[in-house]
Amino acid sequence: MTQEEDFMKDLQETVRGTARDCHAYGDLCKKQEYDLDKTITDNTLQDIPYINWQHFKMSNQRYHELLRIPLDQIAYWTLSSSSTGDPSLVGRVGRDVEVFRENYRVGFEEYAKMKTLKRLILFAPPLVFLNRMPFEAMGKRGFLFYRDITTLWDGFQTDFLLKFKVWKVLAYLLTHFRFKAFIEIDGGAFEKALKGVEKAQTPTLMANSVPLIYVNVMDLIKKRKGTGYAMPPTFRVHTGGGGWSGVKGTVKLDKPIEKAEFFEKIGQFFNIPIDNFSDTFGATETPICCGGHWSKKYNDIVLHLDKKQARMVIRNTESGERIKTTKEPGLLEVVTPYGVDSYAGTAVLLDDVVEILDFNRCEECGRENLVLFRVVKKYTPESGKGCTSFTVYRPLKSED
Repeated sequence: MTQEEDFMKDLQETVRGTARDCHAYGDLCKKQEYDLDKTITDNTLQDIPYINWQHFKMSNQRYHELLRIPLDQIAYWTLSSSSTGDPSLVGRVGRDVEVFRENYRVGFEEYAKMKTLKRLILFAPPLVFLNRMPFEAMGKRGFLFYRDITTLWDGFQTDFLLKFKVWKVLAYLLTHFRFKAFIEIDGGAFEKALKGVEKAQTPTLMANSVPLIYVNVMDLIKKRKGTGYAMPPTFRVHTGGGGWSGVKGTVKLDKPIEKAEFFEKIGQFFNIPIDNFSDTFGATETPICCGGHWSKKYNDIVLHLDKKQARMVIRNTESGERIKTTKEPGLLEVVTPYGVDSYAGTAVLLDDVVEILDFNRCEECGRENLVLFRVVKKYTPESGKGCTSFTVYRPLKSED
C-alpha cells in the first residue's frame, strides 16, 4: 500500500470514528447525508463535513461539543493566543499533544536548523509563567498552545524577554483594587543577549512574534544609529504565527509590517543573509506545522504542508466550493487523521485566506511531497460573532 493509500485509509477510519464518538459531528454527517463508508480520495476531500473555526471559540460556549471523549478524560484545554480576548479552546489528550509537538519539532529541525543551535532568544514569557497562567473552563485547566511548543527547546540556553512586572501589578492593585497583569519586553536583557552572542559567536535563534521582533529591533537600530551587529553565520531569525498585519495577541501596531522590509532591515542589522530566516504556520485547532522560507520568485514567505501530516482544501470565500487551481485565494481547510483522537479536528476550516502555488514541490528549495502555499490575509466576515451552526459555509449568522 502506498503512502497516499495509507493516509486516505487512516483518514476514512478517523472520520468514521469521529462521527461515532462525537455526537455533534455525527449529527453533522447525517444532516449532510455523508456516507461514512464512502472511499476517500484526494478528489473527494471536500465532501468530508468540516468544523468551522468559530465553533472552537470560547464565546460560543460550544467547544466542549467537539470532544470525542468524556470531559474528565482530557489532559487540558489548549488555547490560542487571541487579540480579541476570544481564544479557541481544544480539549486534547497526551497523545494528541505529542503529535503536534512532533510536527513542530520536525519543522524546527528542518527550517530553523534546531540541531545546530545552542542559544535561543525568545520574545515570550518564561515557561514558569506559561505553566502558572490562570485559566480554567468547565473544571479543566487550560494552557496556551504555544506552551507545549516552547517546551521543545528545553535544554537550550534561553533568554525569555517578556517579563512580569510585579511592581506595576502591585501599584495597579492598590489604586484600582483589582488584578491586572503587566508584561513588557526587557530591553536591557535583549541587548545583553545580543552582545553575548556577538562576542562568543554562539549559534543562536531569535524567534517568536513578528510585531515584537520588528518593534524592538527597529528601536535598537535607532538607538545604535545604524551600527549593527557582527553576528555569526549561524545566527538565525524565526517567525511564526502570523502578525504581519501588525496585530498579534495583545500587540497592536499602527500599520502592517512589510515582509520584504522586515527581512532586509533585520538581515542588514545582524549581518545575516535571507537564507538565515525561516517561518512556521500552524493553528491551535489543528496539529499541523508548516515550515517556510522567503521566496525571491513570489517576493513573499512560502510555506510547505508536508503530505505525511495532512492535506488542504481551499474554498472559495463566496461559494464555499473547492478551488482546484493554483494562485487563486480561498479559505484554508486542513484535513488530517492524525493528532485528533480527542476532538473533532479531522477537517477544520480556518480563518486564513491562502493560495496554493504548487501541489507537489517547491522548486526554489527542492523539497517534494508537499503543498506549496502562501498566506494572503485573515478572513474578516461581515457578520458579527456568535456562531451557532457549522453546517453552513458562513456560520457567523445564527440560524437557531
